[in-house]
Amino acid sequence: MNTTIQLYGKPVRVELTAAAEHALAKRTVPLFAEVQLIFGCMVAKRVWFRDAANENAVPVTPMLRLWFRPARYQKACSFDDIDGGAVASDFPMVVDRKGFVPDLVRIDYRAGKWVGDFTYSLDVYRERNAALEAPR
Repeated sequence: MNTTIQLYGKPVRVELTAAAEHALAKRTVPLFAEVQLIFGCMVAKRVWFRDAANENAVPVTPMLRLWFRPARYQKACSFDDIDGGAVASDFPMVVDRKGFVPDLVRIDYRAGKWVGDFTYSLDVYRERNAALEAPR
């Protein structure tokens, strides 16, 4: 299934595999996917899945909600720590979050676990920055 939602006023395409759709259909409560762009001693990206509600989550399907969070891990500077459950805090944005929201989020369900990834489209980047790239 492919659908488009709005996060911070930006369209985001969400792609669910057939396995993800099947697993969502078996749920009795919604799944919450946190799309996290991590800033700190490194820039990284993760998609975390939780059963806990978030007020900023946007419905994708009746059983899936998604939100975007720029984050930082002050006490962790390794992927092992971050993936091992280190606690994130909101990254203070001096610009609008819309510029950091991904263009595409992919969600799958493999071997009994939720898997997610997100990307930024080069085509979208070129469209947004056409004026900057135009020859003078």
